[in-house]
Amino acid sequence: MLAAQVFRGAAAATLAVGLAVAGIGAPTATAADSGPVELAIIVPIVVPAGSTGLVSSEQLAEYTSASGILSRQLDSAIDRPVTLAIDPMILASIRVLGSSAPPSATAWLTRLEKASNESFLLSYADSDVTLGTQAGSPTVLAPENFDFAIDPANFGPAATPTSTPSSTSSPTPTPTPTPTEVPVPSLPTTSDLLAWDSDFPATVWPRAGTVSDADMASFAASSFETAILSSGNVTLPDGAGPSVTVGGLPAIITDDTVSSRLSAVANTSTIDVLQSTLPGVESAAVAAAQTQSGTGSVVAFLDRAVPRPGTNAGSTIMLLQSSTTVTLVPLSVALDGRESAEATLVPGAQGEQRLSEAGRMLLAEASDARFATIVEDPTTITAPRRLALLGLLSIGWIGSESTWSSAVQRQIDSSEDLRASVGIVTTSPFTLLADNGTLPIPVSNELSEPVTVYLTVRPLTGKLAVSDSRVEVKIEPNAQARAQVPVQAITNGSVQVVMTLTSASGASIGQPAITEINVQAGWETPIVLAIGAVVVLVFAGGLVRNIVRRRRPARTESDAQSRDADE
Repeated sequence: MLAAQVFRGAAAATLAVGLAVAGIGAPTATAADSGPVELAIIVPIVVPAGSTGLVSSEQLAEYTSASGILSRQLDSAIDRPVTLAIDPMILASIRVLGSSAPPSATAWLTRLEKASNESFLLSYADSDVTLGTQAGSPTVLAPENFDFAIDPANFGPAATPTSTPSSTSSPTPTPTPTPTEVPVPSLPTTSDLLAWDSDFPATVWPRAGTVSDADMASFAASSFETAILSSGNVTLPDGAGPSVTVGGLPAIITDDTVSSRLSAVANTSTIDVLQSTLPGVESAAVAAAQTQSGTGSVVAFLDRAVPRPGTNAGSTIMLLQSSTTVTLVPLSVALDGRESAEATLVPGAQGEQRLSEAGRMLLAEASDARFATIVEDPTTITAPRRLALLGLLSIGWIGSESTWSSAVQRQIDSSEDLRASVGIVTTSPFTLLADNGTLPIPVSNELSEPVTVYLTVRPLTGKLAVSDSRVEVKIEPNAQARAQVPVQAITNGSVQVVMTLTSASGASIGQPAITEINVQAGWETPIVLAIGAVVVLVFAGGLVRNIVRRRRPARTESDAQSRDADE
């Protein structure tokens, strides 16, 4: 990759020109008069869809083995004139493991970084970006951070300089050693984990045919500078090539027919079938180029699904390299010097079932975010939840609707379990005998970190008054704490009170609870007097008993003397 930086700089410059220039008169000649058609192929580097938003160490070891998914994908495209579209989840999953990452994974990443291919990053987990925006997200969803997944032990202490002792002619006294601070490991940031030397920065590639006008606005609001759209999602002006502008945003148009045939050929399992179907790709590319003015340039892509073992993506690319009908070129070359005509969006949409499921997950995420305000750093809860959401929005789930729906339901269930982990513990009815007292209300915390919540108690009748209706409760991890709520008895009788928990921001936590208070106002004084009387009686009884015991020996001695005198 470093060896290609100069080439990539020039490619990025030509891309900027190709996407920005508009209104220049088009040549009258068609692409059929210009020799072989330039064909730029985008090759996705992806892994099977998951529900965690990170690839485990075990999976990385499998995927980057000699015959693993990632190794096969890279083998088919590395150092060839095709453009790589890389899922940043793969990069983050390897880097977040630090020194504990599988050696095959770190070697694979090094190989990818050194590749001469042009490249850009997909959305995280190759998420279906328009599924999120059409389900209610105002911007394209992205990770919050990876702090929860970083183990400092895997990144070692920071390097400390060592000094070389100098030779001296005479011994010197050994100085008293002074304590030194233990160096703190330098931990990677979110930017470090997702960093990539992209040739097409800030590029969004939504699923073909799903983009609406509102999505284009969301892309711009998410700071994307370029969108890759399918030809079925736009209406191109006469003579336009793959570089256009849609709704003010520069766009790269992929040809649906060429992409479909190319993916079908790459997924064949035998060379004979490949060779017999490859001419269909070439003829589709020629047909697409014939609608353009000047040099014909066509952009196509391989299927974003993980390739099956035994398929022929690499052979397809190799054979196209030797074709006399098309010329494989990097994406920047296909866009170089092209007029940036204004195209019209043909609004697309996601399916209703997928939108419904995605909407449920977004609502759950919003509830989780409100709940997370009870901890000191809410991202310890929301960051892993966001990664899981992105994983479930992956395009890789397409074609596995039943399995996906089950995974979505598990995400919803885990969200509900999370929000039920802090709550009021159900108790038996209280009896309040004093005019003024406190209600001990237990609150539990099943999270692995401390929380701060606020308990509110509201009597349903006027027999009881609450002195402090909002009591702060701090609860340690996996523990319970009792909130002491000051109350005043007004009249005797049974009172139901409603108890609720909220966060500092006022978000409801857990479910409200109702308990019954048996108010016995005025009984405190009689009970105290009765107890006092009992104490006095007990004390008096003991005193009398002691006096009787002392007088009894004296009487016994006197009686004995009397009997002696009588005798």
